[in-house]
Amino acid sequence: MNPTLGIRVSPCTFIIAFCTVVDMKEFSVSDARKDLPSLVDKCKKEPIVINRHGKPEAVIIGIEQYEEFLDAVEELEDIAMAEESLLDPGPNIPWEKVKKDLGL
Repeated sequence: MNPTLGIRVSPCTFIIAFCTVVDMKEFSVSDARKDLPSLVDKCKKEPIVINRHGKPEAVIIGIEQYEEFLDAVEELEDIAMAEESLLDPGPNIPWEKVKKDLGL
């Protein structure tokens, strides 16, 4: 959770945010159903939006891009945890002690 904003960054939030700034191809659910094997190939190159009744309902992305998103989300969560720890008024442990305790 980002203590400053009070929100938790999830993979879905990150993907949706990305998809709003990238020009993507769109398919209706029925067209996607008919052409799924082709869409699986296409999503390796760019995200694909699936619309239901004219509204975006899902995004198909390739596994490599999905893994990149997960890595980025993990980084964002690490940053949020670091920010949160900086706001903690509790006692701090000097870096030298931490290294010594960890055997570094």
